[in-house]
Amino acid sequence: MTHQFAEIVTLIQRSRISAQRMVNVEMINLYWKVGEHIHEKMQSNIWGSGTIKELSDFIARHHPELKGFSNRGLYKMKLFYETYMADLNLLSDIEGANHIDNQLSIISPTVSAKFKHIRNTLLVKVSWSHHIVLLEKVKRNEERVFYIRLCINESYSLRELERQVKSSLYERILLGNYPSQERITNKPQKTSVGFKDSYVFEFLNLPEPHNESDLQKALIHKIKTFVLELGKDFIFMDQEFKIMVGGVNFYIDLLFYHRELHCLVAFELKATEFMPEYIGKLNFYLEALDRNVRKSHENPSVGILLCKEKNNEIVEFALSRNLSPAVIAEYQTILPDKKLLQQKLHELFENELA
Repeated sequence: MTHQFAEIVTLIQRSRISAQRMVNVEMINLYWKVGEHIHEKMQSNIWGSGTIKELSDFIARHHPELKGFSNRGLYKMKLFYETYMADLNLLSDIEGANHIDNQLSIISPTVSAKFKHIRNTLLVKVSWSHHIVLLEKVKRNEERVFYIRLCINESYSLRELERQVKSSLYERILLGNYPSQERITNKPQKTSVGFKDSYVFEFLNLPEPHNESDLQKALIHKIKTFVLELGKDFIFMDQEFKIMVGGVNFYIDLLFYHRELHCLVAFELKATEFMPEYIGKLNFYLEALDRNVRKSHENPSVGILLCKEKNNEIVEFALSRNLSPAVIAEYQTILPDKKLLQQKLHELFENELA
């Protein structure tokens, strides 16, 4: 009977989640429509700059049960519409919609069409609180779309979204993948999606200098936050994972399993700059995992060498003849300067166009 009762509870929970999602869809649609209405009235000079305050006061006085329509809230709705109205093509949700207009950039003037378009975008898949963070802390729509997709794929809480924006994940990903070159050898392109070129561990509060043991202990102590930085598909298995080769014990610093790639992921930690000889040790671990630990249905193991610093040219040379799937990534123990990262991106793009 317990099993049967559990099935009913599961149905209830799934239904509640589905209902919450539908409520969010309708709420985001409503805020979009309110923002559009205010925008059009002000653009046509029917409303002046003080009308939004009058609208807010009217709602509060005559309909106090309607929450969220303060002066500030109404301005955010207007900003929400104005921010994305010309970029709906960036937000089309091809997988999530059954019937999507192939010309999302052409917005019909009818109410139903506009509602249809907004329902078929990624905007309705994150909460209003997430949108407020992106409107206030992110300047460009390409970057906002990046974080919206990240929130959907990684199920980010509001706090985690704020942390990733603050740690300049968007800029770090672009800098890590530019100029375009494979960071993983002998693997399908899909594999590279699961790994970053740079990680930020400001939550560890590590002293400078620190060694590999300090780094490992701090990561284990903050394992939940560490996994969030890696991505939701990583499952922690063990630290100091023992493998035996030739009667001798060896220990892998951290071992994870990646759900999407169906493979073991070995982390080797180095509190120093990358050196080519580190690759040999990592390859040795990967071979031992594939021979003695990996199951027959799993893909070859992947290695991540996490270094304090790395020279991209040295890394490229070190990986050029490497037969094992490996990633060389660097970590930072303080949040990066967002303006400095944006300047580096600008310089890269300028050099490319020159």
